This record gives sequence, structure tokens and C-alpha cells, in this order.
Amino acid sequence: MADAMDVDSDAPRIQINLSTRDAAFAVPLQTVRVQTSLRRFGLSTLVNHLLESPKPIPFDFLIDGQYLRTSIDEYLTSAGLSSEKPLDVEYVRAQVPPTYIGSFEQDDWISSVHLSSSAGAATILTGSFDGTAQITSLSGQVFAKTMPYHTQSVKAVTWVDQPSLTSSDPASFLTAGMDRTINLWSYQHSDEPPSSAAPLSATTTYISHKSTINSLSYSPSTSQFLSASSDNTIALWSTDSSLLPTVSAPQPTSFSRKRRRTTQKLPNTEKKGPLAVLTPHTAPVSQITHATDPTAAYSVSWDKSIITHDLVTAQVVDTRVTQHPLLSVTTLPSLNLIAAGSAARHITLHDPRASSGGQQTAVLRGHTNAVVSLARSPESDYLFASGSHDGCVRIWDVRRVAFSADTDSEDKTSGSLFLIKRESGVGKVFGVDWIRDVGLVSVGEDKKIQINRGELMADVTVLDQTGR
Repeated sequence: MADAMDVDSDAPRIQINLSTRDAAFAVPLQTVRVQTSLRRFGLSTLVNHLLESPKPIPFDFLIDGQYLRTSIDEYLTSAGLSSEKPLDVEYVRAQVPPTYIGSFEQDDWISSVHLSSSAGAATILTGSFDGTAQITSLSGQVFAKTMPYHTQSVKAVTWVDQPSLTSSDPASFLTAGMDRTINLWSYQHSDEPPSSAAPLSATTTYISHKSTINSLSYSPSTSQFLSASSDNTIALWSTDSSLLPTVSAPQPTSFSRKRRRTTQKLPNTEKKGPLAVLTPHTAPVSQITHATDPTAAYSVSWDKSIITHDLVTAQVVDTRVTQHPLLSVTTLPSLNLIAAGSAARHITLHDPRASSGGQQTAVLRGHTNAVVSLARSPESDYLFASGSHDGCVRIWDVRRVAFSADTDSEDKTSGSLFLIKRESGVGKVFGVDWIRDVGLVSVGEDKKIQINRGELMADVTVLDQTGR
């Protein structure tokens, strides 16, 4: 097999052990001898030959957690290795850098984003520092905007029932913010943005928290949602208001009273309290997210901890304490991993299972400011994106990390695969989301929704793979 790759029979060769973790491209473990002058293209040709692919598939190659960006010989020289020793090479389908597609400006800083992916009705839901939320098309047309029920900035948004062109039922979404309240909104989607439309009105207001609400997570299978607050608590709610107690409206703050005098009188909403309030954290809770099992959730906090919750019993299942305040979290369920973004500019990977012993698995470095938002890839179990106050979005591949138990923590580090900068060139990134039908969307201080998608090979910095 390797002989077919050899042009010069006298050229230096090395034995390589080819393997992959992608079942779609797996072949029995192959040990072949190849020229050390081979680069990525030659190795990709070899793998396609082994797979008998009718159409060539581009592959990347990982050696000891690093993408091969030179010839094998150059890699051996830089790593101080001998061609006499077999080399383990993992092949993965090549990732296309997400190209800048476009950006759309709103009236104020954009704090959060959640994408809908219903067939024919993909939209972008955003929350803003002006106290409103907005629904935008992929071409930048505004479908709808909320009335200013929030008297301060909206900090979190999430779809409950996503828009659809095949159903007459209205969509709905939640917003939460610095005014300590959560609002539920109803929205009737149309494939044609209205030339003018009345702002959306809230139907229900959820009240419990005593400080800013930083995060929301909704579970479609249970019709329940979670909120995380700077008052150190997490609240559990249901979108079925009949299951919740009726409460009175919170007392307005001096800031909200001043803001309210400048706005129109708003229709009343029913006011509801939570099913339960969880108090395991000792500092502001930055983010909450449901696990694959909707009866469990993970939260991260400024108290440096990652906590696993049993939502049925409202009990703590597991607590992991890290070295730095944590600001964001996402799950990589097929890998049994949690990624947590920190105020110390890095991301740590953790195995949430009790049997893992509670140690962090790896550290991902590259951002130069706080990591405030994470979103996993819709196409690969191994990829996720991060947004940071350094004004950048980075894409990470966890296959670049050594996961063996006998590797010390300093070696278990990784640099990002791709770096995406703001088209505006300025401002912090506050939120990211990533779905197949839309792409990778980021929002931030520049007041813009920015869309990047893996379609063309341009406008994205492909980082050198030196572990930074």
C-alpha cells in the first residue's frame, strides 16, 4: 500500500500507524511505510486510497495532539524524533475555516444570542442593553422587537417554541436581565418581514431573583427552564403557568423608576414564582445549562465551582472546584466532557462523571481576556466555539489534547484551531451560538450580529499549531 505512495524508492521512510475516532471514516488500524517528505496532501491521498473513496475527502492529521502543517521530516526534526521509531498518526476530516458572511447593526450593545433552526424559519434572537429583544432574519431584516418590559439591560435570551412555517402555532421565547425579571413572549412567524409591526408584548413575568439574571436554559422535553443569577441562586420554572405560584411584582430600583418615566405604559402580565430555588453557590452564578438528561444541569460561578444538579430532588450531585472564577459552560455529551470558560482567559475541560475523580482534563489557552460564552459545533462532537472580551471568537478541537491519565497538567494544553475577529475591528464579544442552518453567530459591544460560516477559505486566520 505504501509503495504506491513512493516516488523515490531511496527516499527516507517511516512507519506510521494510521487511526481515527470518526466511525464514518474508520478502517482497520493501518501500519504503513511512507516517505518522510509527505505532507498533509500526500497523507490525505493515502487515506482516501485506503477508504476507496469515490470522491476525494480532505483530511487533517494529528500527531501527539498537534495538527501536521509541515512535512513529516520537518515535524520529526522539530520534535527531536527519529524516523526509526513508528509514528502514531490520527486522521480527521479537515475543517473548513468559517468565512465572514455578514453583520447587522442594532441600536445598542448586544448581550446574548440564540439561533432557531426550524425548516425554512431560521432566525436570530438577540438580547440588548437597551432592555429589548429582537428577532432578525439571516439577511438582517428585523422580523420583530419586544416592548421595553425590562427596565434595564437584557442579559439572556432563549427560544422555547422555535418559529416554524409548517405550524400555525406561535413561537415563544424567554428574556431575562438586570432588572431581576424573566419575561415570556409569543411570536407569530412569517417568511416575509413586516414593513412595520407593533412591538411584541410579554405574556408572563417570572419573579424570584434579587439581582441580575445572567443565564437561561430551557428543556423542551420537560417544559421547564432554569435561571442563574448574581444573587448566587438558581431558580427552576415551568412554562405551564398553572404549575407556578402567583406572586407580586418586585419593588423597582431607583434606576428602573427613572427609566420607567421615559417609557410608555405597558400592558400587565401575570406574575409567577419558581418551582424551586437552588442555593449551592457562594458567589454570582454565571451560567446554567441542562445536561443531555433533562433532569440534570450544570452551573458555573464566580465561586470557581462547577456544580452538577439533580433537578428532580433539587440536590447537588457533584461539585468541582477550579482555580479561577468561571463565566461560561457548555457540554460535549458524546465525549462525557464539560467545557468551562474562565475569568483567567482560558477554558478547562472536565469529565462530570463521579468516577472521573474530579480533576480537570485539559486547559485550552489562546484568549487574552475573559471567556464569557461557549457553543458546541453542530457538525462535530470534537469542536466548540468560544467568545471572549478580547473581541475574538475561537474554534477548538479537543482531539488536539492528550487525555491520558499519566500526562501532567502542563502537557494537557491546547491552542485553538481557528481565530475569528470582529469585522468592525472593535469591541468585546458577549455571546456566541452555532447551528447548522445558520452558521457561527457572535454578538457584542460593537452592536453587531456577525455571521461566519464554513463555506470559503478566506477572511479567517488559520493559526499555527504551536500549542498557544
